[in-house]
Amino acid sequence: MSKLIPPHPWLARVRHDLAKRLLWVARDCRDAGRQPAPGELVATLVDDEGQPIDAISLWNSLAEQAPAEISVVEFRSAIVACVDAAERNDLAGVLGLELAFEQLIERVASSLNGAAPTPTRKAR
Repeated sequence: MSKLIPPHPWLARVRHDLAKRLLWVARDCRDAGRQPAPGELVATLVDDEGQPIDAISLWNSLAEQAPAEISVVEFRSAIVACVDAAERNDLAGVLGLELAFEQLIERVASSLNGAAPTPTRKAR
């Protein structure tokens, strides 16, 4: 995941509350060169009140707060794919969220600079 994030509070919240938590274990497994244990990739998320929440519901809440000029549809699809991959214990599938988050960063950066959004990169 990119270390350089545009200074936008919404994007920082998406990173902290959702992307980082969905990717944490998968990145640890990748970096350690090991396969995850069954169920290990399924993230536990909490809402603003500290109550359990599923990834799509959390995303829907965050997406409602997104800057109007940012397209968030693609990232929602990436979250759905990530959650499905986690349930299948598919490490590479979960890590696909990294690219989607990079693309979201690019869209936010473009909007902050007043430029038209850059085309998103295709998954490798």
